[in-house]
Amino acid sequence: MDGGIHGDEVEGAEAIAHVFNEIDPQKLKGVYLGVPHLNLEGFNIGKRVASSIDYTAADMNRVFPGDDVSGKISTTIIAKYVKFFVEYADYWVTFHSGGNTLYLEPIACYTNTELDNVFGSLTYDMARCFMTPFLWRNNPGASKEGSKATMRGLSGVNKIAYICLEMGGNVMFGKDRNKIYDMCYDGIINLMNYLKMTDGDVPAFRGDTIDCDVNYLHVTNGGVYHPVKYIGERAKEGDLLGYVDDVLGNRIEECIAPYDGIVVGTWTPPVIQPREWSCIYGKIIEDKKTAELSNKI
Repeated sequence: MDGGIHGDEVEGAEAIAHVFNEIDPQKLKGVYLGVPHLNLEGFNIGKRVASSIDYTAADMNRVFPGDDVSGKISTTIIAKYVKFFVEYADYWVTFHSGGNTLYLEPIACYTNTELDNVFGSLTYDMARCFMTPFLWRNNPGASKEGSKATMRGLSGVNKIAYICLEMGGNVMFGKDRNKIYDMCYDGIINLMNYLKMTDGDVPAFRGDTIDCDVNYLHVTNGGVYHPVKYIGERAKEGDLLGYVDDVLGNRIEECIAPYDGIVVGTWTPPVIQPREWSCIYGKIIEDKKTAELSNKI
């Protein structure tokens, strides 16, 4: 279980640490391996990547399984993490968020139950342990078959039951941050009970969760970003989700809904750079398999 692979994504880290400090080893079945901040240097400077230790900044979640011989410091850290932690794991949970520039309504990523009959249903229930308002269906492995470059890709190749949590972002106020922390902490406890690592009960899963296939929509031009549809709002194909103005107030780009769906997250600072993510947009899934699994609640 890890957090902070991107240095500005701190949600989940405290929950990992607090659960570790409260575990009674005499009552624990199995091993709890918790790493609150994989990217500690990124955390120290408050940035996604550890530019303070690499001669060119490297995204730690793009360099798996790492390189501890000739790579950058970031790739060495990942290589050690994989060698001494990941390779021993049966289950893998990672916490992410929108960091300094995005906000995502809490969403738990699981493996497509239609395409993975080994881990699909398991990861679906693992994700639901966190009681997030959204679920994100991912295809097995990485976007490129056989790739190990990301956590999700490596988990697919190594056959590890893997889920990813996207939990908020740094734009949150204190009370909202506490809500996210509680969701992370309670989710870890629920998950350990579900996996029978601890003896507690698992509460009934949420019945109002929205299951999505999510895309990060980009803008081509930089400028001032104006969201039109906000988190939780639905849109039809062709609807305006947001737009970019230049410094003279001229509209230079529009972000258009590529299909009927719902806004899961958004860019939060006023200024957006070219090719940045502007809107995190979900296609709502309402298929027979999801309905059957939901009926087991």
